[in-house]
Amino acid sequence: MGTEVFGGRKKEGGLPKIPRSVDPRRARSLPVPAEAQADARMFMLGGDTMRALKVILDATGYDLRQARDIVYALVYDIEVPRGT
Repeated sequence: MGTEVFGGRKKEGGLPKIPRSVDPRRARSLPVPAEAQADARMFMLGGDTMRALKVILDATGYDLRQARDIVYALVYDIEVPRGT
């Protein structure tokens, strides 16, 4: 009852569960523009992981694995360096 559904993958409190293949700590060495960070975080909190990934991919040119690490780091408030 207290858990919201996010494709069947939301934790208590509304944050998405981190898939096993994702390690948000790796994002601490991947600079991302501040605007892209804000947009991706907003999409993740709204439950739109695909749009969040697209924002990061378009802004940085990183591969999908790196982008996934970044979007989960952003939603879990793990510091991601700001780039240009």
